[in-house]
Amino acid sequence: MSIENFLSLSILAAERGGETLINYFEKIEKTTKIKNKNLRDLVSEVDLLSENEIIKTLKTKYKNHNFLAEERRFENNNSDYTWIIDPLDGTVNYIKGLKFCAISIALRFKSDVILGVVFNPFLKELFYASKNNGAFLNGNKIFVSNTINLKDSLFISAFSSDIDALKKKKEYENFGKINNQSLGALRIGSAALALAYVAKGSIDGFWGRNLQTWDVEAGICLVNEAKGKIYQNKLSNLKKTVLAGNENIVKIMKKEVLNI
Repeated sequence: MSIENFLSLSILAAERGGETLINYFEKIEKTTKIKNKNLRDLVSEVDLLSENEIIKTLKTKYKNHNFLAEERRFENNNSDYTWIIDPLDGTVNYIKGLKFCAISIALRFKSDVILGVVFNPFLKELFYASKNNGAFLNGNKIFVSNTINLKDSLFISAFSSDIDALKKKKEYENFGKINNQSLGALRIGSAALALAYVAKGSIDGFWGRNLQTWDVEAGICLVNEAKGKIYQNKLSNLKKTVLAGNENIVKIMKKEVLNI
């Protein structure tokens, strides 16, 4: 099977999911529910509609593949190929009327992620990458920044869903430390977009702990193909800690955030 065919269909699926997000933006009743004890971990009706559209599109050609999606979770068809889908990364932003969210689609062959697509339909930012073929934004090749020093760098952090007070305290301390020693540390509500901006070189570094695999796999592919560096520590089958940037910045974050 051709990776070009996989990529073209995944882009089409992202675009169709994006049409759903646009069509229902500020029109649909904001019916949401909390998935767990984290007040920010929400699912809306639009998440489900977008996910259905994405999977329906992918299944027009690859219905025998596996599908790991945020809302449906795992559909096992005993395939070597697994599509990893977040239909709306940034649900809180979306339901609050902020157009800062994205669709994230990755394809894994056995244990190797071979493509990633991150799409913000509102800003018309289509990031995509495939293994050994580079990373692109709207057809233009992109690369991570070449920033060397912490003081010259801009960061994004994704806070975990932990509610443990001690773990949260450490996250806040790390955020403040990086923020005070750099051009700033941001939170934007979408790990997928954060990693895409690292791949583009607009953001120098990203870190997050206890992140869901569907939030980050496509973005990790983008950073790798944009000549970046990824450090990841798998915490479970679905969760991992991720640091992303160029080699110098990841080395700094490992020391400042993870103390290694």
